[in-house]
Amino acid sequence: MQIAITGRHVSVNERFREQVTRRLESASGKFFSGAIDAQAVFAKVAQMIETDLTIHVGHGIRFQSHAAAADMTASFSIAAERLEKRMRRHKRKLRDHHKSPRGAKTADEVESSQEPAD
Repeated sequence: MQIAITGRHVSVNERFREQVTRRLESASGKFFSGAIDAQAVFAKVAQMIETDLTIHVGHGIRFQSHAAAADMTASFSIAAERLEKRMRRHKRKLRDHHKSPRGAKTADEVESSQEPAD
């Protein structure tokens, strides 16, 4: 996965870049295998640090999050949590979409109920 980390009017040191890279890779690997690319943009606006995160995980599937805080680490942490929440909800929606309706019996339950009692 290619990760682009950019700082606008703020410098991003190497240690923080490694932290961002690890967090984005773990978040994308947790929910989707083979993410294509990710972007992290840190910008200083007035007294705040704004963070914009974007992960492209597949054809037409892109997740974005935004956060602002006084500290760069806090801003990134908030944005990463929001991004993970969006990815988790999307994954859950995909998984739950194929489940049987509420109250319907599964194939195993139907087979076990049809067995003759001795």
